[in-house]
Amino acid sequence: MSTSDPLPPLPWRRNLFFISGGVIIAGTAFSLAAPFLPLYLQELGVKENLAVWSGVSLAASAFSYSLMAPIWGTLADRHGKRVMLLRSGLGIAATYVLMALSRNQWQFLLFRVANGVLGGFIPASLMLVAANTPPDDLGFALGMVQTASSVGGIMGPMVGGTAAQFFGLRPALLFGAGLLCLAAGIGFFGTREEIPRRAGGSGVVAGMRSCFGQRDLRTLFLIMLLTQTALMVVQPTLPLMIADLAGKNAALLTGVIFSLAGISTALGAPLLGRIKGIDYRGALWSGLIAASVLSGVQGLTSALWLLGLVRFLFGFANAGILVSGNVLIARYAPRDARGQVFGVLNGVSAIGSVVGPLLGGYIGQIWSPAGAFFVSGLIFLCCLPLLARGAGDSGAEIETGVTGDAKNSRDVKQ
Repeated sequence: MSTSDPLPPLPWRRNLFFISGGVIIAGTAFSLAAPFLPLYLQELGVKENLAVWSGVSLAASAFSYSLMAPIWGTLADRHGKRVMLLRSGLGIAATYVLMALSRNQWQFLLFRVANGVLGGFIPASLMLVAANTPPDDLGFALGMVQTASSVGGIMGPMVGGTAAQFFGLRPALLFGAGLLCLAAGIGFFGTREEIPRRAGGSGVVAGMRSCFGQRDLRTLFLIMLLTQTALMVVQPTLPLMIADLAGKNAALLTGVIFSLAGISTALGAPLLGRIKGIDYRGALWSGLIAASVLSGVQGLTSALWLLGLVRFLFGFANAGILVSGNVLIARYAPRDARGQVFGVLNGVSAIGSVVGPLLGGYIGQIWSPAGAFFVSGLIFLCCLPLLARGAGDSGAEIETGVTGDAKNSRDVKQ
């Protein structure tokens, strides 16, 4: 089958249903303990430089994943995205068990690295949806997956906060491993996939060269890199800021505050995807501006309820950025190479997950936990000149669906 031939019809709605269910479960497991890494590191014996250790622990997994993501993306195009769902789900579950058995921060750090090497469940879910969804429904489908991820992000901190309050984080990690095994089974056995035969197939390096050779994709990759950096820069210090404002019941309140942004992201993502004829480039522009302003406001808050309110509003801006960015990238990418393109995107974004926590931990150490929010807002602001200069020449083609890939794939809609 040539790359210009339309793919046979697929039950994309069924795939979306099962993938969304698996992502909710996996997202719950992923967010189970992440907000409480500083507390867990204290339990493992970290007495000094807690913010720095938190940043390093978050960055370790992201760094190893950034190296592996393009490889997993290429393998997904060759062997299928469903296999990647099974591999990543079971692999991450194994690392959760090992993290629960950690006896010191060095062991924990090693298992965080392994977590990144084997990661990629939600990116594989996005790849499968992007590869098998008709262009006209792509925004809705990717919005639903993002919503599912956000719902998991809402449930995870609440479950983790309750577990941390009454049982400790080790049992929560073991529970998370079980959830990931369940998510892997749902994603693999509940979906169908047609893997197109490619004329030649390129290696990882050649594929990356091809992706970065396209100006529009290169611009969007950089924007998503900066966006991920801005999101992650507050992760090491936000739990500390909440603890300072909350006083008592810090673990439980941390879970609630973290969940608020997830709730609004879950509400906003499908609404954005359902708007017919939406200008996704304009939506990305608006999301970046709103995220910049709201990040700065969070840094100025001195009351816990106000921080929660602004975090809730921030989630809508986050939804606009994530859905618009993913849709634009999916529509610029050839259908039979979307796994490779998303693999590169995930690797680039993972670099932001490395830089963000390290930068945030350093800022929290030398300045204050609130300082990370001001830096986050500035990073969002830096995306605007990039968006103004790139990803615009073919925007009209994308929105009207007249690119070669879009025209060839209209026949698969069902």
